Amino acid sequence: MSAVVIRDLKLDFLPGRPEEKTAVLINPPVYDTQYWSEWAQSAGLLRIGAWLKKSGYRRVELFDFLETDAARRVPRHRINPDEEYSEPGKEPASPIRPLVIAKGTDELRLYKHHFGKTWRQMEEWLDAQGFTPHNPPDEVWISAVMTYWWEAVRDLVARLKHRFGSRTTVILGGVYPTLVPGHAAAMTGADVVVSGEVEGASDLWPDLSLYEKPPAYAIITPNRGCIYDCSYCAQRLLNSGRRVRRRPPADVVAEMYYQYETFGIREFAFYADALLHDYENGFQRILELLVEKRAPFRLYAPEGLDVTSLSRSQYLFDLMKAAHLEKIYLPLESFSQEKLTRLGRKHVRLENFVQAAKMAEAAGYRLRNLEVNAFVLYGLPEERIEEVVQTIIFASETVGSIIPMLFAPVPGTRIYDAYLPYIKERGWDKDLHMLNGKLYPFLELNEGSLADYIDLQRLMFTLNAHYRSRSFQLFGPTRVSRAFRELLTDGFGAVINQYTERAGDTDKTYREGVTGDGEGFCQEAAISPAKTG
Repeated sequence: MSAVVIRDLKLDFLPGRPEEKTAVLINPPVYDTQYWSEWAQSAGLLRIGAWLKKSGYRRVELFDFLETDAARRVPRHRINPDEEYSEPGKEPASPIRPLVIAKGTDELRLYKHHFGKTWRQMEEWLDAQGFTPHNPPDEVWISAVMTYWWEAVRDLVARLKHRFGSRTTVILGGVYPTLVPGHAAAMTGADVVVSGEVEGASDLWPDLSLYEKPPAYAIITPNRGCIYDCSYCAQRLLNSGRRVRRRPPADVVAEMYYQYETFGIREFAFYADALLHDYENGFQRILELLVEKRAPFRLYAPEGLDVTSLSRSQYLFDLMKAAHLEKIYLPLESFSQEKLTRLGRKHVRLENFVQAAKMAEAAGYRLRNLEVNAFVLYGLPEERIEEVVQTIIFASETVGSIIPMLFAPVPGTRIYDAYLPYIKERGWDKDLHMLNGKLYPFLELNEGSLADYIDLQRLMFTLNAHYRSRSFQLFGPTRVSRAFRELLTDGFGAVINQYTERAGDTDKTYREGVTGDGEGFCQEAAISPAKTG
């Protein structure tokens, strides 16, 4: 039976009376080579839980595969890249095989992991909750985020169907089914695919009581939508255009205090497409209320803050510092103004980025100390390596800390559509997991080799290295910085190469001498220092 695709789900679409129904909410595992679990909470699913409770559901329970431990980590185990894990008891075939990324003679081997709790843990939890094959829940709600994580959703739905059959309605929502509802309907096995928002749930406070043990942090969504239309961003599809909807600042602050007083939460991460849109009436007012109340919170904005807005207001920076916004993340993306324009970011100027960094420092944030960070986007189709290196050095020089962001094309965006023939030719419009940025989907179109892209990451991590609370400044005022720059331009590299080549010649002579007569070896060894001195 094919899935029903519905836009903007209303509760009366589903059969049954709410007061007679039970629902299980599941945040699925992630299949990937790497996973950042720092802020992995599924706020959307928690809002669905609040909505179902408010609507009178008899019972609502949550199983979060990605629930973190005290150190904000999730468990993981290796899996094979070409296997499905949809059958109960299915384990990865041994030996585990890596993903192989190749260009020319270069190869990169990456191991894929199942991030999160195991399938067995889910089965045991369902048993403990009384959701047995003979007593299934009426509904299972699944929230799916990245389109390239769809495989785990497929396996989750299959396992639920094997356990409960058709007696349970599986409802799939989130970013993935909103962007590619046809793919979600055809490939996952869900009964209902929700493309868009769930009416009535969007502005509710996430229900953290669904966790058996309260989490250490909460996600805050003060507004939705964005006035910009960047070519790599899907927000216009997710938010029905460019309209920005903002919650009243007092309601946002009330939510934060409720989570603090009820669950003891002191850390809050703001997630919004345009957190600083009309900031004087939005985010700035939230900060003012928190400062007035002397809120004992630590704040974060992991998605970054628009430098165009930031560079207009030192007062906003001072407020962020006073309200304990712990770190600043600045989207740089590219040093090339032409490239920024092609990406639909013509409103951004490099001068805005530099000014924002200076204002952050004036507010008390330390540069070169991981308190101010720059996002550098790379892996875009047809990019030049020199351009990426320029961006890296500019970011390092300006703020001292770089966050590498490998580009992943998102279905429905202008970049995705522009390269759709390339994507379809490889079957990646169906195998969406191959569009994961960590797999370098546009490597064939780029001038850089695999070695070049690995070196880009090495360069960023090297420049990020800290000693005594600071990273090295390439264009700094110290004698060391000046000497470093001079050595790069005065031919010192050629001198190093001469020694390297001669060392190779000496090694060859040594090996030949060992296999020849001793006299010849000793004579060569005796004159080598004179040659290289």
